Amino acid sequence: MTVETPPPPVALTEDQVFSGGAASGYLQIAKWKTPVTYFVGRNGSGKSRTARAVADTTGGRLLSTDRLTGLMSFNDYGWGSVPSAYKGVPLGEPQRQHIQQVSRSAGSATDDLYALREQPEVALRVAAFVRRALGRAIDLRESAGFLDPYVRVGDAEYSLLRDEGHGLRELVVLLSAAYRRDWTLLVVDEPELHLHPSMVRLWLTELNRECRDSGRRALIVTHEPSVIRPTSHEDLGSVYYFQQGRPPLAMSEAVLPVQAQRVTASLVRYPTLVSQLAFAPRPVLVEGAHDIAALTTALKRGQAPEVAAQTEIVECGGSGGVALWFEICGKLGIDVRGIVDLDALLDSEVQRVMDARPEVTARYETELAAEPARTSTVLRPLLQGADKADIPADGRSRSRWLTTAMGGSAGHSARRDKLLEIWRDAGLWAHPQGTLEDVLGIRDKGAEPARSAASSPGVIDAVSAWCAYDLDPAGDVEVLLNVAVERVAHALMEAMRTSPGQVFFAPVGQSAVGDSRLVQVRHQGGDTYRITVRAPAQFEGYWLDFSRETPSTKLVLRPPSAGPKEAVAATDEADGSGAQPQSNSPGW
Repeated sequence: MTVETPPPPVALTEDQVFSGGAASGYLQIAKWKTPVTYFVGRNGSGKSRTARAVADTTGGRLLSTDRLTGLMSFNDYGWGSVPSAYKGVPLGEPQRQHIQQVSRSAGSATDDLYALREQPEVALRVAAFVRRALGRAIDLRESAGFLDPYVRVGDAEYSLLRDEGHGLRELVVLLSAAYRRDWTLLVVDEPELHLHPSMVRLWLTELNRECRDSGRRALIVTHEPSVIRPTSHEDLGSVYYFQQGRPPLAMSEAVLPVQAQRVTASLVRYPTLVSQLAFAPRPVLVEGAHDIAALTTALKRGQAPEVAAQTEIVECGGSGGVALWFEICGKLGIDVRGIVDLDALLDSEVQRVMDARPEVTARYETELAAEPARTSTVLRPLLQGADKADIPADGRSRSRWLTTAMGGSAGHSARRDKLLEIWRDAGLWAHPQGTLEDVLGIRDKGAEPARSAASSPGVIDAVSAWCAYDLDPAGDVEVLLNVAVERVAHALMEAMRTSPGQVFFAPVGQSAVGDSRLVQVRHQGGDTYRITVRAPAQFEGYWLDFSRETPSTKLVLRPPSAGPKEAVAATDEADGSGAQPQSNSPGW
């Protein structure tokens, strides 16, 4: 097989990705070192826009998330479109040329169907894969000037483009794209769309083989954890993590040179570790399997099922492993928490990681008067006390000393507790009791004893509550409700200035209809009005009074003095509007 020239380097500015952005550097790929490069990160972090910009600047072949729309017809109803019967891919040369131009710029898959007809090797390899993986046969048929592939299963046959679900169409397109020879860089946005994870992994195997054998390269944007399985520090160079508000970073760039071997050993031992870090809502790093057993049990017992389900606990292998990945996650911008035994306080590597956090050292200075502001400085009086008490210098003995009253010194105990608090607030919990076994009140170390002990309420519940992840938007709902009510009030104030003497009984402005479902407006007399909340239900009856001259700082919702329903009913009765908003003058 001929080895192709690899794609050119990439150097994108923010403005090339986000129109109107800064001209500063955003993404640099100096060399495409591995067959496949991955973009990972949450929705809205810029992965798709960056991938398209990469394709544009390198001349790469793009398959966008809307790629299958090129193999569909739609009826347009003005308010939107719905799919209609698709005849197939037109075979006329004028249509062919037009489709080729449009599909490449739009990232459409139409051009990949032509490859099945025009490149026999591609068609045979696609058919062979589908036959081996799914037990189906793909027949290329032409009807009335259209390419219309059919699927055969036993004696049954049906159209791939009209009668088959998106999944098989997706797989055929991705295989055709991978097997074609007319690209140097293939950019695929979310290949996992419509596909079973096993099919995605099998397709990626084919893509990796194609790229490795030919020297070509691929770029994959993905939200599928199973496809991210780096096994070495070098592999991390092909995984770019995207975080909103900051440039993407290759994961390897968050690793210090002296950490490379440890990272590789960690990835070999824990092959799913990076995918857990990249895709969990907020990963929790722990030392071993017994931590996972205890915390999972405590979470299931003490937290709501949805909270327990979205709290991802990640084994890292000892306090050193927790510190290693805690530091890497911090550099990448991944929101993370870690849990370690108390002896981690004495570990120089863990200390270095925590000392690198400005929020930690700032509190060392202000709350513990530590100079220099380092963990070793904070610990010095405690360890001097251990020396006076003839405590052996080994870590186990010293950490055990830290769990005690330390010679009865209230100052030492307060200093230790403050240090643990500072670490905890920075995302790292060290067990004040010493080890997980001390927390659970057991002697035997292992997953089963830990699971059994955590099945009953105890000290472990404080740990599980601290690490539990609950995306509760209720507070944001209240904030946004206040913003909306303030907007309604300002619109009414402007209307009063524009139309003096007119009385208003409902919200005004372009969003008046929607606002009338949110709040009710009652004239209080003169130029004073009351806005009362209708929805959402938990804020029903909240209110604020205002006049034309009320400053924004005073536009704050107040809870109802009576029950919510009575408050709204009272305002309904007072102005006679009932549940229906009244019309105001034209233009409002």
